[in-house]
Amino acid sequence: MRKRKLWLLVVLFLLILTAFFFARRHQKPVNESRFLFGTLIRITAYGPGASVAVRQAFGELERIHELTSQTQGIVAQINAQAGKAPVSVGPEFFAFLRTVFKMAEASAGYFNPVIGALVELWDFGYNGKGRIPSPEEVTAVLPLTRNNLVVLDDEGPTVYLKQAGMKLDLSGVAKGYAIDRAWEILKRSGVVGALINGGESSIRVLGERPGGGPWRIAISHPRSKEWIGVVHLTSSQAVGTSADTQRYIEVEGKRYSHLLNPFTGYPPTDLSAVTIITDSAMKADLFSTAVFVAAAEDRARLLARQQLEALIIDRDMHVTMTPGFKTLLKREEEDEEGFGGKKTPGGGG
Repeated sequence: MRKRKLWLLVVLFLLILTAFFFARRHQKPVNESRFLFGTLIRITAYGPGASVAVRQAFGELERIHELTSQTQGIVAQINAQAGKAPVSVGPEFFAFLRTVFKMAEASAGYFNPVIGALVELWDFGYNGKGRIPSPEEVTAVLPLTRNNLVVLDDEGPTVYLKQAGMKLDLSGVAKGYAIDRAWEILKRSGVVGALINGGESSIRVLGERPGGGPWRIAISHPRSKEWIGVVHLTSSQAVGTSADTQRYIEVEGKRYSHLLNPFTGYPPTDLSAVTIITDSAMKADLFSTAVFVAAAEDRARLLARQQLEALIIDRDMHVTMTPGFKTLLKREEEDEEGFGGKKTPGGGG
């Protein structure tokens, strides 16, 4: 009799456990979106407390958007005081900036957080608007992009750009940093699964997609509506894309991306898009930019040194991938429904 009762309890426990996991996987996801960082940020999350967690995640995204804004706040103050005086900053911003410069060094200088004066010179707009500066203009501005002219003082902490005209530009990493911070909030909240999609160019996932299994992100073609394939992402993985599809200048059939090589002052013209998969959105964004603008002979070395998985599309639309990316990319035809998001090689970087 006791054995039978014990058996019934075991069966009951298994039924409850099965029902719990079934219900968890079939909860209706929470979907919210807001316009931040110059693009539409979308969050999909499901599990206990998902609605509250998504609101908190967006609160963090908005806070970091204000913290890293190029036109107001602390970044604008630092740029306005270039060549004049150090600017006091908070501990979070200082630590963030330290990390950015450390990662920039790891990129062999191809990502440059003080490239702002050069970007301003080109004046890139959207859909082909902008100007190609003269070689003399580029040569004159390049000295204003030197990292060794930036003083980060721990005691203040303060930030000082030593030469007038220098401009801090964090647009290539601010969104990725914000997505990582929002991801941490969702993780701590205990949601079962979540996807943060930053304008298709910055994505990070948590847990499994609704219904179970890895999140599926479609990689679309930069010049057509076709898909290159679908990547299957496991929890914590991030995707970053830098491309010439939104902000660029086109002259005599040649397209110039808004992504500039900080050593030459010019954008590369041999690539169309670079997609990176790694363990953080900030890292994916930074290194997709670095690989895109790097000299052709340095790209493979940079990927290998940082152990990054990458898909690269050249100007002739030829696709190359690292071996690890190939294992994540599925070429089967699938409906977009059920994907965590459609990953378009778009204006990232």
